[in-house]
Amino acid sequence: MDAAAALARPGPRMAERVSALSAALRDTSQKLGLRAAWALGQIGEPSVPTLLQALGDRRPDVRMRAVYAIGAVGPAAAPAAPAVTRALTDPNRSVRDMASWTIGQIGPQAPRRGGAALGGSEDLAAGLAAPNPLDRVAALRRFQPYAADDGKAIPLLIRTLGDADPRVSRAAADALVLLGSAARGPLSAALSDSSAVIRQGAAAALVRLGRAGP
Repeated sequence: MDAAAALARPGPRMAERVSALSAALRDTSQKLGLRAAWALGQIGEPSVPTLLQALGDRRPDVRMRAVYAIGAVGPAAAPAAPAVTRALTDPNRSVRDMASWTIGQIGPQAPRRGGAALGGSEDLAAGLAAPNPLDRVAALRRFQPYAADDGKAIPLLIRTLGDADPRVSRAAADALVLLGSAARGPLSAALSDSSAVIRQGAAAALVRLGRAGP
């Protein structure tokens, strides 16, 4: 573990350092694997290709370490944004949660020329229109790290409280709570919605907002 930390220090032979840390990233020791992930994150952009390869590992703990390291690299890991976005629907919850954090560290990215920035309200609207519930959840998780309302996001989220898939409705409630006081008025109005499911979701979100404070 000390050696892994030492490899993160500035110096020569960076490709060899990344190769050694890549092996440690996949170690069966959780502590060593996490230390290697931290070190790769400190090295920065040169680590990104190796970390992208690790995202395809069959072991969820390795994928989680790789996602964390990409987030530690920060905005310089922007080319990894599409792969991290796919990790938002990983079968493993720890990987999904870490991917949500990592998207926030990388920053919003346009997926294609003229496309909506990942994490913005346009991306949210497009994602919530997807037929696959996992795609809808992914859109909500992309939005959560930025959680800002431009007049479009909150109405979308409130409608999504009535989604037939409970994973989607829970993620929408999480996003509304993150928006804080901006969501309180619209949620109060939703208590009179014609949909019983939306009314129930709005009431639960308001309770959580009350616990969280203004």
